Amino acid sequence: MNFAQFLEQIYGVKPKQPDQFGDWLGYEIQSVDRNKNEVTTALTVRADHLSPSGAVHGGVISGFLDFSCGCAVFSTVEKHELCSTVELNVKYFKPLKKGHKLMANARVVNRGKTLCSVLAELYLTDDIKHPVAMATGTFNIYERKS
Repeated sequence: MNFAQFLEQIYGVKPKQPDQFGDWLGYEIQSVDRNKNEVTTALTVRADHLSPSGAVHGGVISGFLDFSCGCAVFSTVEKHELCSTVELNVKYFKPLKKGHKLMANARVVNRGKTLCSVLAELYLTDDIKHPVAMATGTFNIYERKS
């Protein structure tokens, strides 16, 4: 499911506008565990994700990991809350190519009243023992305006 579907199905909240960036990037939510505050997301690398070097552009990976971390935060929020990224730190371990199928596992490490810390690891779906990138992030939790 995409992020708009996630918000509607999980929270009954219809987004004010479509997630055009997410639709372009192509990420999908595979699973959400609200008890563990974890999510699994997926992305298949396309030609328009590549930099001139032929490897995936770092912004594609950071955008995907930001999305994955944000979804983990959403596993902790109530219907009247939203979140926004305060800080994101990405480490790249291996270059990625067109056709790679990626899976991210993101989990909340600490949830305070207004800040939430998240850890995400990125894997090739055919090698989930060796991460190809990772991210840590801090997210602001705030009241949604009607």
